[in-house]
Amino acid sequence: MRSGFFNSDITGYTDKGIPIFDRAEDAEFFARFFKSFLSNGVYPNPSSNLQVIVNDAMTIKVLPGHCYIEGFFGWEDVERVLTFQASESLDRIDRVVARLNLATRDIDLYIRKGVAAAIPVAPALERPQPNQGGDIYELGLADVFIAKNTNSITQQRITDSRMDSELCGIVTNMVSTVDATTLFIQLQNQVNENIELIQSAIDETLAGDILAKLTKDLEKLTIATTAVWKQLTTSTASAEELENDPELEYSWYTDVLFTCKANERVELQPNIPTSNLGVAPFVYSKDNSLRVYASDDLSGHQLLFIDCNKRKKNPL
Repeated sequence: MRSGFFNSDITGYTDKGIPIFDRAEDAEFFARFFKSFLSNGVYPNPSSNLQVIVNDAMTIKVLPGHCYIEGFFGWEDVERVLTFQASESLDRIDRVVARLNLATRDIDLYIRKGVAAAIPVAPALERPQPNQGGDIYELGLADVFIAKNTNSITQQRITDSRMDSELCGIVTNMVSTVDATTLFIQLQNQVNENIELIQSAIDETLAGDILAKLTKDLEKLTIATTAVWKQLTTSTASAEELENDPELEYSWYTDVLFTCKANERVELQPNIPTSNLGVAPFVYSKDNSLRVYASDDLSGHQLLFIDCNKRKKNPL
């Protein structure tokens, strides 16, 4: 891993007597450092930084200003005059760019000439392709429309592109947002593991303790493994039972003792294993007993419930 910046120690000398340092770093290292927290573009203040304005004839002026490209800083402290090639028989759009050239080790201003056409478009900016590298990186400062058969440029034909983040943009602090994707995935995985642990605890040895603490103030109902389950038919089911379950999807039932009245509607909450056994979401109340329904014969299964609510049935 490369790291910096550290004081260097002299480890030797060249044959010309120049000291050799053990922590020396090059411009690429500095550029990568600055690139990590500043975005490409022109600086926001003053607003005229590298602005392109009309001059005369086929020339424009680029006002003084500063720019930042891929970790390298450039500035122009005087007005620069750039000259466009003469117009042609068709319209053309040229582009004024600030160009970083790593081969020549500089940033400078240039005109990229477009192609004359009936419907002209500005030339593409030159930038390194992903994973392919390259020495040139351009920022588009302005597009200039060169009308056919003309010998001058007007301000109306200059389109300022400095604010366009795709072409140029304004230098800003890149650490304005934090990519928390990896952290979120790790947190989600931990939450899932905890849920699995809690689920396992409820399903296994800690079920009784947890259920008791959560439901200490509620009445509990246990259906023993010895309970006898019978099956309803349309001829043996009551009107209320058919109203609750017209298709008799939950046709198996068992009656158990429970403190309630026939005119009460009792809501029971099954524990987690019970909810996987096809127990109906409704019960039939009688005096001091409940009829619990299921989709299959549950003989041999112990079922645990808690009383969630008791209220009077709606009068018929």
